[in-house]
Amino acid sequence: MKIFVSQIYVEVGVSYPFSHRFQKYLSEELSKRISASDTFVREYAEDFDVVFNVSAKADIMQPEIKGPTVFRKDKDVEFTVFLPFDKQEPHGQDAYRRVLRQLIHRVVDVLKTLEMDVSQLSRDSDEIVEGIVTDPTMIVTC
Repeated sequence: MKIFVSQIYVEVGVSYPFSHRFQKYLSEELSKRISASDTFVREYAEDFDVVFNVSAKADIMQPEIKGPTVFRKDKDVEFTVFLPFDKQEPHGQDAYRRVLRQLIHRVVDVLKTLEMDVSQLSRDSDEIVEGIVTDPTMIVTC
């Protein structure tokens, strides 16, 4: 099992400037820390992957999770994480740290429901967040 992160923003003017490198990095960091649980294998299969689609909404205060949506042909189980977005809030490292912590927290919540061991991810979450916000290739600037 691998874990993939993608981004799909559906609300005009509501998005975070995370790059494709962010998606690749976070996918790799999640995949190396999480293994499929027996529950996941029984429910889906050993060769299924987990996909987290990151999006944002302007009218929410806390992240929302939608899913799972199961694609048996593609062998993946997808969840969408809608992150809160405040159009008035200035963007910057502090805002990105906050939203990335929210994202990882929700990923942990989802993986727990699949009875996966999230202890290493929980321990390393601050390191992952810092790896993203301090790397200029992870955030697209205009």
